[in-house]
Amino acid sequence: MLAFAVVQLGNNIRQDIAISPFYGYGMYSEKMTADSVYQVYEISVNKKILLAKDYSPQQWDNIMQPVILFYKQQQWNGYVWQTDIRRLLPFTDSANYMNHFSEPEFRVWYQQRLHQYTNTIIDQLIIKETIYHPPYLSTTVEK
Repeated sequence: MLAFAVVQLGNNIRQDIAISPFYGYGMYSEKMTADSVYQVYEISVNKKILLAKDYSPQQWDNIMQPVILFYKQQQWNGYVWQTDIRRLLPFTDSANYMNHFSEPEFRVWYQQRLHQYTNTIIDQLIIKETIYHPPYLSTTVEK
């Protein structure tokens, strides 16, 4: 038991990979604050906007998460490389650890996936991103 406590203490001091979520104190000790910018995606299939109320929470996550993650992939790639891979492993080339998934590839894949959840033949797919700057300013961009 003492050996486990010493290893966990050393891990917390070094801030390496978490061994156990029960002892990752930083995981629960930080106050959450409001963001200064919020990105909201709107998906239209055949000129009809998809609404969360029409799907179960699990289905809605399966519809929205791929879009959110795709458009954040480059930011996420750099973050993971800087915070985890480069810090913990002695690699200098990040090319092997970045995904290079293009928008046309994503749209083909996503349209097939969306067909599973909407049971609709998709002729037109529009993804709009609205960026909200609280309290009331917003900008919409069609992807």
